[in-house]
Amino acid sequence: MKLTTAAVAFALLAGARLALAEPQPEPAPAEPAAPPEPPAAETPPQPEPTQPAPAAESTPAPEPPPAAPPPASDPALPPLEPSAPPPPPPDPEAQEGKGFTMPPWSVRIDPFNWLLEGRMGLELEVGLLDFMTVELVPVFVVTEKPPTLNLDGAPDVLRQESNGIGPISGASLDVGFWLDGTAFHGYVIRAGITNYGYKYRTEDDAGDIDEVETVERVAFAMFGSQASWGAFTIAGGIGLGVHLNRDERCFPNGATSVAQARTSDCDDELSIATRSDVQEVADLHGGLYPAELMGRFSLGILIE
Repeated sequence: MKLTTAAVAFALLAGARLALAEPQPEPAPAEPAAPPEPPAAETPPQPEPTQPAPAAESTPAPEPPPAAPPPASDPALPPLEPSAPPPPPPDPEAQEGKGFTMPPWSVRIDPFNWLLEGRMGLELEVGLLDFMTVELVPVFVVTEKPPTLNLDGAPDVLRQESNGIGPISGASLDVGFWLDGTAFHGYVIRAGITNYGYKYRTEDDAGDIDEVETVERVAFAMFGSQASWGAFTIAGGIGLGVHLNRDERCFPNGATSVAQARTSDCDDELSIATRSDVQEVADLHGGLYPAELMGRFSLGILIE
């Protein structure tokens, strides 16, 4: 029993040496162990950002060729330059000051001068600047025998007529400067000149007695004001003028007919005979001549 065991042991030892003497094949690589699963409650770890690999030294890539110009509409024409973007639309506020804009204007009449003096002035006024206007006032003779013509006590034989174009005796022109800075509103200072031509006649039952023609050319300054309610407006003023055309006419002492009238050395009188024997005359110049007190009160419309 002992020999047999020794023999077996010897045989195993000999086989082991033989096995060591022969080349052994390389063992196969062990499979990587699977990563343990993360707990359910924990958030999986975020992957770390990949670091860019360093650029390998190499020759630079060739630049791409330039883009070809867009084809022209006509092959015979050269290529067109790219068009600029359209300009922005104009600002409406900037366009307000461009183009023609109707200025403010006003039309008025003076009813008191019409009824009392028989002369109707048509006041036509237009704004030139915010603070300045220009006014043209043609005067129409509408009554031959107005109430104020014979207030000096002369007999009711005196008549007035226009010595201009038809019933228009002439016109005045003035410039208004508005103190509040807005035309047709508030107070105004006017400076202007008048040029009116009149013919005065005296007549009785026997016919014409005398006749005088004169031109009232007056430089004046006036202070006035104007107010408006919608398109309706009221204007007025008072001023002082100086006669530039010094017409004179008088009769010498002892004269017996109108043919003896003279036009010099008359002390600023403009006399017209009210009787054919020249025993009574009327002075057509007022008591303030060569100065003249002027006034107006007019009604009309204002368009702004």
